[in-house]
Amino acid sequence: MGEKIMDTIQSKILPMATKIGNQRFLVALRDSFIGTMPIVMTGSIALLINAFLVDIPDQFNLQKITSVFQWLVDINNLVFKGSISIVSLLFIYCLGVNIAKIYKTDTLSSGLVALSSFIISIGNSMTSTYNLSNNDNIDLTTLFTGVEGIKVTGSSLNVTISGLLPGTQINSNGYFTAIIIGFLSSIIFCKLMNKNWTIKLPDTVPPAIAKPFLSIIPALVSLYIVAIFTFSFTKITDLLIIDWIYKVLQTPMLGLSQSFLAVVLVAILTQFFWFFGIHGGNVMAPIMEGVFGVALLANLEAYQNNETIPYVWTSVSYGSFVWYATLGLLIAIFWVSKNSHYKEVAKLGIMPVLFNIGEPVMYGLPTVLNPILFIPFLLCPAVMSSVAYLATDLGWVSPVTQNVTWVMPPILYGFFSTGFDWRSIILSIINLILAMLIYLPFVKMANNETI
Repeated sequence: MGEKIMDTIQSKILPMATKIGNQRFLVALRDSFIGTMPIVMTGSIALLINAFLVDIPDQFNLQKITSVFQWLVDINNLVFKGSISIVSLLFIYCLGVNIAKIYKTDTLSSGLVALSSFIISIGNSMTSTYNLSNNDNIDLTTLFTGVEGIKVTGSSLNVTISGLLPGTQINSNGYFTAIIIGFLSSIIFCKLMNKNWTIKLPDTVPPAIAKPFLSIIPALVSLYIVAIFTFSFTKITDLLIIDWIYKVLQTPMLGLSQSFLAVVLVAILTQFFWFFGIHGGNVMAPIMEGVFGVALLANLEAYQNNETIPYVWTSVSYGSFVWYATLGLLIAIFWVSKNSHYKEVAKLGIMPVLFNIGEPVMYGLPTVLNPILFIPFLLCPAVMSSVAYLATDLGWVSPVTQNVTWVMPPILYGFFSTGFDWRSIILSIINLILAMLIYLPFVKMANNETI
C-alpha cells in the first residue's frame, strides 16, 4: 500500500511540481527576489547593529552606549533608508531584467522600463491627516481657503505634498504592485523588441550608441500603456492603482498567510518536495518570498520605526525555528543508531548542518526517497512550525523582525532574528528536542537496514 502511494506521488504529483518549479515566469519572480538580497541583507545588518546599540542598551538602562555610538546609529539609519526603505524599486528593476532574460533581449532597458512604469503607477504625492482641536469653534474650512494642498473636513486637516516619491509606496507595501506592473511593462517591452519595433541606425554607428536606440519605440509604447492604464484607473475609481492593489490583494493575502494552517501547510509542502529530490525552496519561492518575505520586510520597517510588529510569521521564521530539523536527526543518529552508514554520514554532515547546509545528509544518508524517514521528514516541520507559531502568536516569543543570513547556526538564528529575545533560545532548543524525539524511533528502525 505504501509503495503504491509513493509510486502515485512520483508519477502524478511530482511532474506537476517540477513543471511549476521550472515555469519561466515564476523562475523570473524567484530570481528577482533573490537579486535584491545583497541590498536587503545589508539593510538588515544595519538594523541588527542598531539593535545592539539602541534596543539592548535601552533594556538595561545603558543609554550611554547609544550616545557614544550615535554616529554609527545615524550611519546605519542611512543604510536602511537606501536599502529596505526602497525595496520595491530594487525588486522591480530586477524583475524587468529577469523577464528580458526569458525573451533574450535588452536586460538593462527592460529593467529601466519596469522601474519607470512603477514610478508612473504610484503617483507623486502623499496625503497625511491630522485631527485638530477646535475649542474656540473657529470655522476651519475658511481658515485654509486657497492654500494649495490643504483641505479641512470637520476637525480633520488633510495635507497633500506633491512632487515626491511616497515612502510608504516604495517600501514593502509596493511589492504586489511592482509584480503586476513589472510583468505588464516588461513583457510588452520585450515582445515589441522581438517584433523589431525598433529604430535601426546605420551599421557605422557604434553598438554602444545604436543599442539604446533600438529600445526607444518598445519603451515608449510600454510606458504609455502603463500611464494610460494608471490615469484611467484613477479617474474611474478615484484611487491610485497601488492603493487599490494593497487594499484588495496584498493585505488580504498577507492576512491569509498568517493563519496557523497556512504556516504549517507551507512547511509540510516544502519538505514534501525535498523528499522527492525537488528543491522545495524553488517550488515554494513565489509564496515564501512573495507573501512571507513581504511580511518580513513589513516587520523590519515597523521595528525600525518603533511601531507595533504587524505579522506573526515571516519567511525567516522558518529558518529560525523549523528548517534545522536535520540537526535533530543527526543527534538521534549519534544517540541510538547502530547503522554504520548513518553514523559515518552523520559525522561528515554535522559541521555543514550546523550552518544549515543539509544537502550532504539529505543525499548522503539519504533522507531523499528514504521510506523509513518519510514520516518524520514531514512530521518534524509540521510540529516545529506549529509550536513556533503558537509561541509567537501567544506572545511568548517576539515575532521575527530581522533578516538573518541563512548560514546562521540554529538557536543563534532565532535569537538574532527576533531582535535578541532570550525566549527564542528556549523555543529553539524545545524544537530541536522535538525533532530529535520524532526521529528517534525511525532511526532505531534503520538499525535493521544492511546499508
